[in-house]
Amino acid sequence: MQANPGLVVALLLCVGPALVLSFIAFMIRRAGASLRPILFIGGLFLPIVIPFGIGQLVLARFPVPDPPPEVLAVRHGQFLQRELLFGPGISPDLIRNAKGDLPGILNEAEVAEVGMTISGETVLIAQFLSDADTTRAASAYHRGFGLANTSGDEKNGWRATRMQGDYIEMLRTRRQLFVWSGLSKEAAAARRAASNLQTNFSAIMAAPVLPLFPSLQPLASFFAPPLVKISGTLLLIAGYCLWFFKGSTWSSSIQAAAGVPIASKDELVSRISAFNNHDLPFVISEGDSPDEFIADWRYADQKWIDFAQAHRMKKTFRIRLSLDEAKHVVRATDWTAEFDWAAGQSKLSIQWKIARGLVLFQREQQTVWGLRPNQTEGLDFAPGYTYRFDLNEMKAPIIAAITRSGWTWRPTVW
Repeated sequence: MQANPGLVVALLLCVGPALVLSFIAFMIRRAGASLRPILFIGGLFLPIVIPFGIGQLVLARFPVPDPPPEVLAVRHGQFLQRELLFGPGISPDLIRNAKGDLPGILNEAEVAEVGMTISGETVLIAQFLSDADTTRAASAYHRGFGLANTSGDEKNGWRATRMQGDYIEMLRTRRQLFVWSGLSKEAAAARRAASNLQTNFSAIMAAPVLPLFPSLQPLASFFAPPLVKISGTLLLIAGYCLWFFKGSTWSSSIQAAAGVPIASKDELVSRISAFNNHDLPFVISEGDSPDEFIADWRYADQKWIDFAQAHRMKKTFRIRLSLDEAKHVVRATDWTAEFDWAAGQSKLSIQWKIARGLVLFQREQQTVWGLRPNQTEGLDFAPGYTYRFDLNEMKAPIIAAITRSGWTWRPTVW
């Protein structure tokens, strides 16, 4: 896990939301509501967690301990095996000490030599006493030669252009610095290939990092082209949006009760309007269109004002019901609002702060604690009041009347 921190993040993305959703599912089940919202929210996580998790499995590598720094053989201040280090085309007569040529860059080098071909390519090889010295020399070379248009990475080396207009390839190992130059990118790359360090001097090269899951490596090649990445991202976004809108409706829809005849629209309207004949905290009224009805809390009635005051209620809900007779579906849109009390004894001032959308589940309980006088003229720390709200208590009778009439309850965002 220390070698692959991305796997830790992927594991947390899997375990953390699963625990949270399990706890919410327990609360929903206790309230007697459907667990479809949990499946819906879980489906929103999948397009994020699955691609990220698979990507981290592809990138996962076995941990490789740092080997002791290897050194190139040196005798009398010169590298041995020059013909392999510098490659063909560079005779020993064209190799010289480079420390004096690059002051400020190779001052800390144990050995530094540069070789040149007849066609103008050069090879610079320097060996230092520590990794830190090698790093400083590489940075000084970058600044001293004004390297631009750099590309590459620390493992495979860097490519760049020097301020004099030629091209170089640079590789830094733990104690060695290699710089190959040429009049073109191809010439510099060919000069580097001639040294063949991976074969001739594998001891100084970094050990290959092996993938933790070799069977998944073809996925890295498949998704490497930019077009595939863009197409995959767009596909994920499309699927995410589709599930968000369709899944939200599915997760909160309640099908018609089994075995009951389908009531006509007029009959359903009569059953819904009959709630006004009962002592309930909400009222059904007609909406702006013939097929629209509003279920609203009785915030204008004295009894329910007193009830709300006694329970310190600060929120109310409004449900807009749209009847689709052709499909026998009632589409419901939730409207939430907050309200505050006016200065009067029993007057309520509604301050609507509407959040239009879909409320899948809501149940609140809040207890306010404070200091209260006791019988011994002292103070006790005790609860002052408790506020409870269960949205299901308002929706459940309406949903029951609709589904038992053979119609489907379908919440919508719009």
